[in-house]
Amino acid sequence: MSKQIRSSRNNALIFNWIFIPGLVVLLLNDHYLKWEFANWFTGKISDFIGLLIFPMFLQFLFPRLSGISIVVTGVLFVFWKLPISEPFITLYNKVAIIAITRTVDYSDLLALSMLPLADYFIKRIDQYKIGSISPALVTWLVAIPAAVVFMATEPPVSYYMKPGGDIHIGKSYKLKISQEAALARLKAEGFSVQPDTSQRSESRAAYYVMKNVVLDGGKDTIEAIQFGFLGNGDKTLLLINNVQLKNKNSLSNWSVLKKYYRRLIRSEIVEEVK
Repeated sequence: MSKQIRSSRNNALIFNWIFIPGLVVLLLNDHYLKWEFANWFTGKISDFIGLLIFPMFLQFLFPRLSGISIVVTGVLFVFWKLPISEPFITLYNKVAIIAITRTVDYSDLLALSMLPLADYFIKRIDQYKIGSISPALVTWLVAIPAAVVFMATEPPVSYYMKPGGDIHIGKSYKLKISQEAALARLKAEGFSVQPDTSQRSESRAAYYVMKNVVLDGGKDTIEAIQFGFLGNGDKTLLLINNVQLKNKNSLSNWSVLKKYYRRLIRSEIVEEVK
């Protein structure tokens, strides 16, 4: 980083009374509130706060974007929220240390209304600066943590479904009922459901295992299905993770088996709780 570029940066862009509290709210919402209080408000607040403070961060990183950081932010946000960004996200996640994801929801575009407010604050940013800070400190104490917060939002669902067992299903299904109601339905259908204590307890997903699962009208028995739930309320996802087979001799046709068990599990288990 050249001294000329470093000196041209305005530290007030990310060391002010809008950016710092906004970053804290973004971190708190993405990693706590969304999971504990899943609703419309917690689902949207990150977009609104993000569009308020990200133009400041962008202009701090690239001083030459002064005057157009608002437009660039808006274009990037629209691209991010459209289905056309999916191939780029998939490609990025294959090489990234921190995986990223997003849900296509066109109502999120309402957050673009924050851009005029962001422009207002940027043009008067010195009025809101917290104080003087050296370039080195603003980089280590604010810029680097901010980059991590902006990138490390909600991890992809695949993060909660690590390969294992004999067949990795790795499928998720949206439920219209709560986790508790889904578990009750599974038990009412005669499935033996137990908490899976082998999974890490700090994960946001709740993991369970069903043993000796009879499928296809009694023609097939699976030794164990490892599954889980992610989220709560009307945001619950059913995660069908791994399958342990009783008969290991047929594993040579793995690709066929995976499709077969995925179809059976969806028709005979998922449909029971959706």
